[in-house]
Amino acid sequence: MEQNLPSNKTAVIKNIYFYLVAFVALMMVVFSLADLINTALRTWVFTKADNFDYYAGPVPACDPTMVKTLDSSTPKMSEAECAKVEAANKQRQKDSQEGQRQRDMVRDISMIVVGIPVFAFHWMTIRRKEKGE
Repeated sequence: MEQNLPSNKTAVIKNIYFYLVAFVALMMVVFSLADLINTALRTWVFTKADNFDYYAGPVPACDPTMVKTLDSSTPKMSEAECAKVEAANKQRQKDSQEGQRQRDMVRDISMIVVGIPVFAFHWMTIRRKEKGE
């Protein structure tokens, strides 16, 4: 009877391992799919949801009457220079937003590609054990 105890304990530990890994892999897939749907909706349906780019930080307003320099002998920024700075800031913000979306999608697709086979292997192993026992 004592010889069955270690093998029974091992079987319980193996079952816990397989169920736990299957659960974690399934959660990876579920959360990644939810994030992909979120990104797709923000990109193509609710396009104004990403107007503020919190990744690149706020873009300072450039008003030539409000621009001050440290040295009073240096002239203030002209309207053309100010417009150029604002256009560059908007482009930087747009590039940052697109880059972040791409990084999010790469992460999510990677987690799905890894999570599905891991879940499938562990779940099929669990099902085989249940049918065999």
